[in-house]
Parts: sequence; structure tokens; C-alpha cells
Amino acid sequence: MKKGFKHNLLVEERIFSLDITALGEYDNEFKVAYENGNEYELGITLSHIFTICPRKRQRKQLYERLVRFLALKGITLRITSRKHEKEKVINNQLSRENYDEKKKGI
Repeated sequence: MKKGFKHNLLVEERIFSLDITALGEYDNEFKVAYENGNEYELGITLSHIFTICPRKRQRKQLYERLVRFLALKGITLRITSRKHEKEKVINNQLSRENYDEKKKGI
């Protein structure tokens, strides 16, 4: 077991078997990478993964254990929420405005 991971990987695999199957049906490349032990990166929104792999509540934190398990298997699962997407857009707009102001000498 890797440091910081308290659970047996076989137990984790059983716990997440439905999630892994659902993600494999959603993205065939994920399925191939998981079965062959290849590295892969899957980006998905929180609302979308919530419909594929439901939890009691739609919170990004409820998928952290799944994300850590998949990372040990070489798969990066990136879950984005609309809140963070809005923050990125706002930050990009602010950065662009700052750049434009500096360019104009304001």
C-alpha cells in the first residue's frame, strides 16, 4: 500500500466497482485504460458525474476517495463544478483587464 492510503486496494476496487463500470460505459477510453493499467485523464463536471455515479448529495468532496483510488491506478479524474468554472472565467476576465490596463499605461 502507498503511504497515506489506509484501505486495501482490492477492497477499494469492490467499493467503487459500480462507479468504475458506469464511468467505463460513459467513456470507453477510460474503460480500456483502467483494464490495461494505462494512464488516462478524464475531465467531467460535478453535475454530470452525479448522474453517472450518484451520491447522497452533489458535492465534489464525496468523490475524493474515488479520485484518490483512480490516481493509484494511473487515472486522473478531474471534476469541475460550475462554481469553480465561474471563478475561472472571472479571474481570466480580471487578468485580461489588468493586462489591457498595463498595455495602455493606465
